[in-house]
Amino acid sequence: MPDFMRRTRVISVTGGKGGVGKSSIAANLAVLFGRKSQVLILDADVGMADLNLLLGVAPDKSMLDVLDGERAERVLVPAHGIHLLPACNASTRLANMGENERQSLFSAVDVLADRFDTLVVDCAAGIHANTIGFAAAAADIIVVVTPDPTSLADAYACVKVLNKEHHVKRLYLLPNGVRSQAEATGVVQRVTMLAARFLDVSLYPLPPVPFDPMVRMAGTAGIPWILSAPDSPASRALMQVARRLDSDSLGDDRAGAIRLFWKKALQVKTAKPGFEMRGLRLVPSDPKNGSDGGEEQ
Repeated sequence: MPDFMRRTRVISVTGGKGGVGKSSIAANLAVLFGRKSQVLILDADVGMADLNLLLGVAPDKSMLDVLDGERAERVLVPAHGIHLLPACNASTRLANMGENERQSLFSAVDVLADRFDTLVVDCAAGIHANTIGFAAAAADIIVVVTPDPTSLADAYACVKVLNKEHHVKRLYLLPNGVRSQAEATGVVQRVTMLAARFLDVSLYPLPPVPFDPMVRMAGTAGIPWILSAPDSPASRALMQVARRLDSDSLGDDRAGAIRLFWKKALQVKTAKPGFEMRGLRLVPSDPKNGSDGGEEQ
């Protein structure tokens, strides 16, 4: 069993594109840290929740109930040594919260801050303002990327918005589902070369998580693969990821680190237009909001 330091952590896991395994990485990383820490995992994919499936639980309540006045403590779901604050699948209300509703929700869950020393945030796919806001509010941000070309483009878009819109200067890049070290190196190089050319951000590669059939099998069974197959290639790789985060992450050992996360997440403005990648350029998704021309921005 790996020996992790007991410390205050706020880690967000994002990726730009759906299907890259970020929820699986977030859930299993949380379970790993739960061996030494009091861990809360937040399903920040508030409209399309799936963390409960990966953890094998069926919550009776969700953040939607908190929004309607339920105490946050009564919504928490224990699973595999950690606690889940579940979202609600197919909830348009949660997915489209305005600033007043976000204020109400975050104020209600703020009472959980003193109970936990590690917060893992599983962000939704895409670069919507709420999604990026959750990611940017964390002390440590992990961008999960696969060798798929669309994943590479969307990971770069995610890094770009975090840097340009939220002034994030430091992120981790986690290659996932790779079939060789050379493939992992190629994934990292493609994203970091673009970032070095166009952005003011430092990307730190984490140990790659290889393609492993046990990951899909564990997801289907609703059991974290770090528990069902602790000696599998993916599990061994994730243990290296956790050790790396412990050894060189920024961390957040200040008092009230989790409260600081909620405060920063509240500062996100929901009125910003969406963006999309066109080639290597990030442009407004609505043509009325901007031009398709010009150089990489």
